[in-house]
Amino acid sequence: MPLITWSDSLSVHIKEVDSQHQRLVQLVNDVFDAVNAKKGNDILKKVLNELIDYTKYHFATEERLMNAHDYPERVKHKEEHDDLTKQVLDFQKKFKEGKAMLDILLMNFLKEWLIKHIIGSDKKFGPYLNSKGVS
Repeated sequence: MPLITWSDSLSVHIKEVDSQHQRLVQLVNDVFDAVNAKKGNDILKKVLNELIDYTKYHFATEERLMNAHDYPERVKHKEEHDDLTKQVLDFQKKFKEGKAMLDILLMNFLKEWLIKHIIGSDKKFGPYLNSKGVS
């Protein structure tokens, strides 16, 4: 059973962003599956790295769109991205050093953050960018 299920309620109605959100949901589910299957640390590290790399790529896409269209809350939104990136990179460092484990607490954090961020922040820029012709 997936940790997160994509639904239209998560759509920001921007094709590129929705597609990337769907990929992020899948990557979080992949990490969750690897943890539940008790995969070895090499597999977990690979899946976690993929999630982190894709998250950075996704954040850059959102920030590019917000900057290109002068989204009024872009600075605050970028701060949210920077905060999550810092937290996840810190976790990744601890994981690589053997000081942290991928567990359900991390999975719940990722799930809650992703859903909260999409619904609470990303859904705000959707209508704004739609009004600028971005769909």
